[in-house]
Amino acid sequence: MTESLTALSQRNEAFWIGLALFLLSVITPESLLLGGIGLSRLLIIVGGGILLVRTFVGCYRILKTTAVAGAIGYREGQHNGR
Repeated sequence: MTESLTALSQRNEAFWIGLALFLLSVITPESLLLGGIGLSRLLIIVGGGILLVRTFVGCYRILKTTAVAGAIGYREGQHNGR
């Protein structure tokens, strides 16, 4: 149970960090440069990247859980039918 709560907390933290970076890019002036790249653009790329990865990981986990539950249900249905 503790491992599940820790993993959930880490996923939530990644989401909030990505969202904060993305929103911070809106208030960052475009004239600020970091290594030749605008800081605002860099924050959009990093924050948006984190949010996209979190979305894909969440979808993958939902689909994986659904597939496993479907396989188990199918096997139980086949076993009960005999």
